[in-house]
Amino acid sequence: MATLGAGYLTLADRLKRTENGKIAAEIIEMMSETNEVLQDANALQCNDGSNHVTTIRTGLPTAVFRNLYGFVPTSKSVTEQVKDVTGMLETYSVVDVDLVDKSENPKLFRLSESTAFIEAMNQKLSETIFYGSIKENAAAFDGLSVRYSKKSADEKKIGSNIIDAGASGTKDNTSIWFITWGDLHTSLLYPQGSQAGVQHKDDGIQTETSSAGGKRKVYQDHYKMDVGISVRDWRSTCRIANISIAALKSESAPNIENLLNKAYYKIRRFAKTGKTCIYCNSAVLMYFEAQLKEKTNVNFTIKEYLNENILHYKNIPIRECEQITCNEEIVS
Repeated sequence: MATLGAGYLTLADRLKRTENGKIAAEIIEMMSETNEVLQDANALQCNDGSNHVTTIRTGLPTAVFRNLYGFVPTSKSVTEQVKDVTGMLETYSVVDVDLVDKSENPKLFRLSESTAFIEAMNQKLSETIFYGSIKENAAAFDGLSVRYSKKSADEKKIGSNIIDAGASGTKDNTSIWFITWGDLHTSLLYPQGSQAGVQHKDDGIQTETSSAGGKRKVYQDHYKMDVGISVRDWRSTCRIANISIAALKSESAPNIENLLNKAYYKIRRFAKTGKTCIYCNSAVLMYFEAQLKEKTNVNFTIKEYLNENILHYKNIPIRECEQITCNEEIVS
């Protein structure tokens, strides 16, 4: 698989290239420490204001052999347009002015006090990337599970890139994702006129009023992230769904290596111009490593990725993401 190059800038990369991006870049780096998706994903500016319109080819034209003086029938490719939206993820941090004014470095102190608020944004963003649904929250965006939500035997439909791990009838299920990041594949979005990543505004000293009418002075910080997701080529991302956590603990556990192999051969032809990563939660990773413990397998290696030694499958880094839940519905 290709590695991320200059054309696939992560959120932190983009912020470091802007004059006023220093604090925002620090925030993104703080978020990235517990959100592997932000370390891997590229950021793409919308092409239609706060929306992004993508033309997806769903069918190829025909080609025929022609005899002398014969005719070639006309044909055309089949395409469809998809419009992806962005949402505004926001939070406010307030700190008592006395705490700030007595600190040696007020700006850094306020940033450290905002850690919990930034982490809340972090978790909400990661959760929405995988499970966001406009039907459930019109202010958000559709995540990957909404897009890869129904299996299909038709290789021209997105559902053909859902692999069934065999669970049935319970809600203790989870998924493994092969996601290829890149402008031609899957990208995080930010609106025109906005910026990639977190926008920070120092609101200065504000007067906070309690429900009983009491007042106090606080420093207020506003954190906002305009973000969405676009899947330009669904063929380069694959979902392994219906993995039962209960089954993983039993002798009849699904063979995760076989499932990874099926997913790999689904995406490998289409992922040559992007960066592919595998995402699962710690429960899956723990049982998977237990399955590997007694084996010698050349497909799995421990290699360095982003200054950390982690497990790779066929040179694809396996990333631990706790926002992938263990209570998914069955994907049918």
